[in-house]
Amino acid sequence: MYDENELIKILTDAKIENIKIDKNRENIKSVLLKLAYYKKEEKSKNIFKIPLIYKYITAVAGFFALIFITFFVIDNMDDGDRFNRNGGIWSTYSDRHQGGDSVVWPTEYGYGRDGFIMSSPGYGNKGWAVRVTGRTGYKLGYNYNYLGVVVRFNSKSYCPECKGTNIRKYNGIRFKIKGNLQQGQLFFILPYESENCISERLTCESLTDYADYEKDISNYVKEDWQTVMIDFRKDLSQPFWVKKDKIVDIEKVLESVHLFKWQYKNGNGEIMEIWIDDVELY
Repeated sequence: MYDENELIKILTDAKIENIKIDKNRENIKSVLLKLAYYKKEEKSKNIFKIPLIYKYITAVAGFFALIFITFFVIDNMDDGDRFNRNGGIWSTYSDRHQGGDSVVWPTEYGYGRDGFIMSSPGYGNKGWAVRVTGRTGYKLGYNYNYLGVVVRFNSKSYCPECKGTNIRKYNGIRFKIKGNLQQGQLFFILPYESENCISERLTCESLTDYADYEKDISNYVKEDWQTVMIDFRKDLSQPFWVKKDKIVDIEKVLESVHLFKWQYKNGNGEIMEIWIDDVELY
């Protein structure tokens, strides 16, 4: 991969008339457009006066692919409310609806009046962030006690509509995280849901019996903020206990995304805390 100085040298050595080159990226872009024009003109005349043009094409393709990579911001929490930029809502959950005794804060739907709130400061000691703390219980047995937080993709991806969104054009998701797990594991999960709403829980029906694509991100949870980058196709997999009839191709899941989930389990009664900020697709 070439940096800007190397690109400038390549373009300068090409000795193309009437082109001024400096370190301004917009000017480099202008040079590229002019080079494309020259290349077209020279090809029509069967004259090749820019021998470095081929070296330049390879170098610049990778350079600008990196500069102009597309990021879709789901939420940077700058507004401090419980809705992301698409109108999707943040909320917590736990095993209590299954008879468990895990506890999570902010309070999950149906178990208190607080509702979901953001905490401050966020990444870089600015704004807000998602802060979740809690304790997994014991009643459901090892590996079945859990709590977590989700963000719905947009305003139509939860009850009553439960509409999915196609995000196949993106490679993955990245976000900032910090916290303290003490014991247990934290997973990033990409659920696969239908358009059927389970009204008593105000959640959409799982199409995998909750054997969703996931990645253990416990090692990223430290006292200082860390950046997590997850490639949907390379880093995620369904758990070993998935039933054969619930195995789903990742491309099919990406065609109908409702939410993203962070789930903590196996805490054995220990207190956990995580902070999440700057969630975006790439």
